[in-house]
Amino acid sequence: MVRRRNGQRSLWDAVLFGAPDPRELMDPALRRIDEVLEDEVLIDGVLDAMRARFPKSGQRGRYGTPAEVAVRMLVLKHLKDWSYEQLQWEVTGNLVYRYFCRIDGGKVPDAKTMVRLGQLLDSETLRALFDRIVKLAVQRRVTHGRKMRVDTTVVETPVRYPSDSRLCEDVTQVVCREVERLRSAGVAAPAGFRNVKRSVGRRVRQITHLSRRPIAKDARRHALRRPYSRLLTITRRVLRQAEHAVKRARRQWQRLSGRLRRSVQVLQRTLDLGRRVVRQAKQRIFHQVTKSKEKIVSIFEPHTRILRRGKVYKPTEFGQMVKVQEAEGGIVTDIRVVTETDHTLLVPSVEHHTRVFRRVPRVVATDRGFFSINNVHRIEAMGVTCAAVPKPGYRSPAWLARERRRPFRRARAWRAGGEARIARLKHTFGMHRTRYRGESGVARCAYWAGIANNLIAIGRHPG
Repeated sequence: MVRRRNGQRSLWDAVLFGAPDPRELMDPALRRIDEVLEDEVLIDGVLDAMRARFPKSGQRGRYGTPAEVAVRMLVLKHLKDWSYEQLQWEVTGNLVYRYFCRIDGGKVPDAKTMVRLGQLLDSETLRALFDRIVKLAVQRRVTHGRKMRVDTTVVETPVRYPSDSRLCEDVTQVVCREVERLRSAGVAAPAGFRNVKRSVGRRVRQITHLSRRPIAKDARRHALRRPYSRLLTITRRVLRQAEHAVKRARRQWQRLSGRLRRSVQVLQRTLDLGRRVVRQAKQRIFHQVTKSKEKIVSIFEPHTRILRRGKVYKPTEFGQMVKVQEAEGGIVTDIRVVTETDHTLLVPSVEHHTRVFRRVPRVVATDRGFFSINNVHRIEAMGVTCAAVPKPGYRSPAWLARERRRPFRRARAWRAGGEARIARLKHTFGMHRTRYRGESGVARCAYWAGIANNLIAIGRHPG
């Protein structure tokens, strides 16, 4: 007899035949990554970070998420570039992922729990995890350290395109929100205080409309002075009212709750940033001073830098500079936030490579930004046989002959793969724009991208 579908599976069938072994269903690359994550040093580093959350976290309280489960779920999130909600959904309904995360038939930690656990792993902890995975890759002979290439890229911070009018709008919105919160808790607001969100919004729309008008540059600059003058007047008044609110809240500090104390701290921080915003807007609009080392582009991410890399599709980027250093085999051996120029990073990069592999690379390949005669001489004195660092500008006949040699040309061609590595870190592992906020957000994003990349490289290595 032909049936439409099978009947319900009985408990006897499950006991007699059992469920399939998750390890047999696991992809070979994921199986090798699973073996790497069994390293006790990795788990101990995460365990120490979790125990440091509270003084007695390792001795008291209910049992929380184990360190092994936490690190495996966070690794899986960044391997697949999932959100925390998608991570919970995927692990809950997949037998292989449950086994990989060492959850099996237990309860999967929800998204909010994973957000808190991810915040416990700061940049220092992730740096230790990254270095340990690089060491495991060397032990597994995924890479031998014969070649080295290094480059820099920009990781954008989660900010919108900055303008002085929008920065003033952000300042007034934050101040009004926090003062309203204090007033609702019994802290008297300054005299004449009101929420200026609507009036500020009108000024911002007027400035935007004038900025887009097809008129001469000088005429546009003159037309923008009046709405900017009104906007800055409102912003200064709001900042003065916020200063009075902070003083009143300080007098009642003992009876304020933790949330209200955070509001006072936010107000104090916004006051300092708001004064800088007003100052730089006044300098640009009324004095035509556009260049300033202290210029800020966001009050929420004040550490964001303005970086001009000379790219046609994106001349100006807002974020932080990250150095990506790689050896053969697809292993990123060093990744970190830097503030120095490129040519100062070459010699320290070779020294770091030597510490990791206990040998000097035979080939070092970079782009023109790392060039200086002193750099080339120093790394050759360290033992580098082929320093493929192209020279910008004029090149003498002797230097042209050096760059036309076969080892130099082959090393330069191999260096081009570093661009693909950076593109993979950005578009596969989410390093193009960090989702983490705060001063260490870019570093956390970069370390997780490097960890995910190296684990994939280890998983694909057949050895």
